[in-house]
Amino acid sequence: MIVRIGAMGGMIAAAAMSVTAPAVAAPQPSAAIAALVDRFDAARAAFDPDALAATLADDYVEISPVGTVDSRAEVLGFYAPEKRHPAPPMRHDERVVRVNGNTASMTERKAITLPNGTVRAIRVGYVARRTGNGWRLVSAQYTPIPPAR
Repeated sequence: MIVRIGAMGGMIAAAAMSVTAPAVAAPQPSAAIAALVDRFDAARAAFDPDALAATLADDYVEISPVGTVDSRAEVLGFYAPEKRHPAPPMRHDERVVRVNGNTASMTERKAITLPNGTVRAIRVGYVARRTGNGWRLVSAQYTPIPPAR
């Protein structure tokens, strides 16, 4: 037996199937922020301005470890491929993410191993904003942690 479903019946059947289809869970906002910072760090380490640009909001600003305020364009220029130099090994810990609607902040401690083997620590604070294109960083601030006395 062949059953024909008219146009309206087909739309209803399609709608019913889409309602009962299992939903794919979106990543938790805190995981999305950590992943955004990881992509940001990877793009910087690779001196990949296109990948870096994809992580930054148009109004991004950065406060460097020496206190300068750098615009998005300045940051992208610093990571141009022709300026590439070896990045020292870094690891992060003490990540804390806070999400409030379409705004999020994350702090972390980074340990940087210098060529002479000395390890320096820096605290980084990030602010991100959710847009139609997902999460983008709007700022980062780097604060050196003085060595233990």
